[in-house]
Amino acid sequence: MRRNDGGWRLLGASLVVFAAGPVAAIAIPWLQRASLIAPTPLWLLISLLVACSVSNALVIAVEGRLPPAWGLQLRSAVAAISTAWVIYASGWGSLLVIAYAIAIADAMRVHGSRAWRPGLLWSMVAVFGGEVAIEIGLAPSIMKPSTSHAVAGATTCCLALIVRTLGVSAKTGEDAAVRIEEGRSYFRDLVQHAADVIALVSENLHFEYVSPGIEPMVGCTAAACIGLHIRDVLGPDASADIARAHETLTLSDYVSCEWRLTNALRGQRQVYARLTLRHDKSLVLNLRDVTEQRALEAQLQHRANVDELTGLPNRAALTQQLGQRERVDVTVLFIDLDGFKEVNDSLGHEQGDRVLRDVASRIASVVRSGVTVGRLGGDEFLAIMQGSDVVAGQIVAERIIDGIVQVGSIAKFPLSASVGIATGTPDESAELILRRADHAMYQAKAAGPGNIRVAPIEADAHTRAF
Repeated sequence: MRRNDGGWRLLGASLVVFAAGPVAAIAIPWLQRASLIAPTPLWLLISLLVACSVSNALVIAVEGRLPPAWGLQLRSAVAAISTAWVIYASGWGSLLVIAYAIAIADAMRVHGSRAWRPGLLWSMVAVFGGEVAIEIGLAPSIMKPSTSHAVAGATTCCLALIVRTLGVSAKTGEDAAVRIEEGRSYFRDLVQHAADVIALVSENLHFEYVSPGIEPMVGCTAAACIGLHIRDVLGPDASADIARAHETLTLSDYVSCEWRLTNALRGQRQVYARLTLRHDKSLVLNLRDVTEQRALEAQLQHRANVDELTGLPNRAALTQQLGQRERVDVTVLFIDLDGFKEVNDSLGHEQGDRVLRDVASRIASVVRSGVTVGRLGGDEFLAIMQGSDVVAGQIVAERIIDGIVQVGSIAKFPLSASVGIATGTPDESAELILRRADHAMYQAKAAGPGNIRVAPIEADAHTRAF
């Protein structure tokens, strides 16, 4: 690309060379007859014009082979000197000093803002040389030498001001371009290497741009997604949500949602999406794969609500279930093992843990469907039944006690349970119901192993007062 660019510049300079002679042959005699330029011989003026074009063409041809700093100095020197040949031969040298700005601007086009200083320096050298030529009578002038020197000084000051302004403006533009390119580079790197997906969706819900992060999410490359409808990449659910968002969003507003996607490899992915409306009715779509995050949250939620030893719901889960009931009576069975301390003392805690797991399994197997069984902690368990049927609760409690006794016989150790039953109304808190059932359980334990007690109305009132 660099060679081709240099070739076109050289061709342009050559065209100037061929055009300079005919143009000068027509223009210069007319200007001399009108006394607008000095009576310099026509052949000399044409020769200088051709020499000016040829020298600049040669500089363009060779400067690419030189170090940049040398090439800049060569271009500036040749441009200034060849310009001086022409304008001082015409007799207008002092008045045409501003012409050097054209040569300097051309050098800045190639070399950037750094070209203005050497360009100005060589232009001042050329002006000084031209004025010396006028002083010694080597170059013609339409003004007196003293007037020409004064005009040259003034125009050189104007040239310096103009060139410096051009240089500073060019440097400011270059710095701005560098900052913009750096910003674009940072943006490209962020987008290209981000795990999250950034996409631009047209008004008719087709992908106009999508970052490479889409491939591990849906199994399709970013290039393959361009032009496709949202439905074909993210599925019908996502397409429907995005269509609704497009109809309801206001400018710069956003909505968020989650979708379950099936990628090209038939893998299920959970995706968080954020949609933002742009001024042209297109949408900015941000996608984040939250599959692992949601799986971890579910695992933590499971651990927070499940007793690690028995796999039953723990105290937190049981309390939450009691607290979230709406306009439903409830019956709770507070179960405390009788004789379990002796199991731990005689057989050890490892055997005791196994007995607790067996007890939990047996309780869960003997209760009817719809009854929640959980472990409160230690050797205490809880069963939650819908409704306030005390008789049904006593039947379940007897089954539980019988099941625990069977576990004790298998472990070859006497084992039973004391059960306290309490019914609760919707306006009672979970803590209050549990306290009443716990109170009834202690009454059953005081009566001996394997007993059941129901919290009576009197006990209910006493507990409320307490």
